[in-house]
Amino acid sequence: MYYHIKEFLEDWTNETGKTTKVYSMIPEESKAIIVNEKVRTLERLAFHIPQIIVQIGVQTGLLNIQELPEEPLPDTMEGISALYLDMHQKMAEAIQSQWKDNMLDGEVDLYDHKWRRGDVLSLLTHHEVHHRSQMTVIMRLAGLKVPGLYGPVREDWELWGLPIAK
Repeated sequence: MYYHIKEFLEDWTNETGKTTKVYSMIPEESKAIIVNEKVRTLERLAFHIPQIIVQIGVQTGLLNIQELPEEPLPDTMEGISALYLDMHQKMAEAIQSQWKDNMLDGEVDLYDHKWRRGDVLSLLTHHEVHHRSQMTVIMRLAGLKVPGLYGPVREDWELWGLPIAK
């Protein structure tokens, strides 16, 4: 749970850079690859992140916009990335202008439950990290390069000539 809006915004902004990095590494020809019938495609997961940002914003009263429908998806990964950045900015501005630190222990309705506002902020960050992680696994399974988000990836170790753990 977050206790300070500023700390949340710093974390969320940091995660945004990582998410857009992942989006930028998904080639158009690979965005709809199905690695398993029970696993979403990269474009579907990428779209799901801004979709939930909006859904949380609307349900908690932070945003007064239409929720993003399941279909149609934006045509390109660049379009999904632009939508993500737009929704992220709208949500950040709404949180900054409507919620204050002393409100974060108070509750709002979300998904038919009472949530502390500070927990809603944690949910926003954790949800994004969760699905972005799924995306990097799918990218690996599809033979795509993945970015080092919290440290080097296998390709970085290879580039540096370092031994690779198996």
